[in-house]
Amino acid sequence: MHYPGAIDACRLPGPNAEQQLAPGTVEIPVDSVKLAESKVIPADHASEGNEVTTCRRLFARDLGGGKPNLQDYRLVTIAVVRFTQSDPDEAATKASQLMTDALGDHSGVRLATGVGDESGFSEQWAAVRTGNVVLGLAIADGGTEAALIPPATLDNVQAVVTDMTGTLQRNYQG
Repeated sequence: MHYPGAIDACRLPGPNAEQQLAPGTVEIPVDSVKLAESKVIPADHASEGNEVTTCRRLFARDLGGGKPNLQDYRLVTIAVVRFTQSDPDEAATKASQLMTDALGDHSGVRLATGVGDESGFSEQWAAVRTGNVVLGLAIADGGTEAALIPPATLDNVQAVVTDMTGTLQRNYQG
């Protein structure tokens, strides 16, 4: 598989991603709260030979009736690193190396088959490689009572990333 064109990270999540990753919350604008930077995968910055798109979605704890509590929030960050070498094999090799680096940084990661070429999942993090693209997802909670936001389960994280990988393959494959 090879992805020749730019990828919009914000268009990858499906309609049920919010319920799976941030149940009991209300989506709010990302600039509503001062957030810490969330690293999704190592070297997730654009450099020569790759292109990175990111999407940050912010969810505040629902106080009831859709009223957000801006003190307690969950930040979901999606990063897509697309290697742009003209040789698809070389691009896939570079993506595989980044994937190896990403998995090496996360102990306790469950590897899954049938999702892209390589993948790793934990409750708060996921990365999948498909061809010349590495797709990463990170979940970070903040606030004094953020623990009241139900955690995203490992199965939910995997389901959302599997869905995003399917969208990537359907809409962006060359």
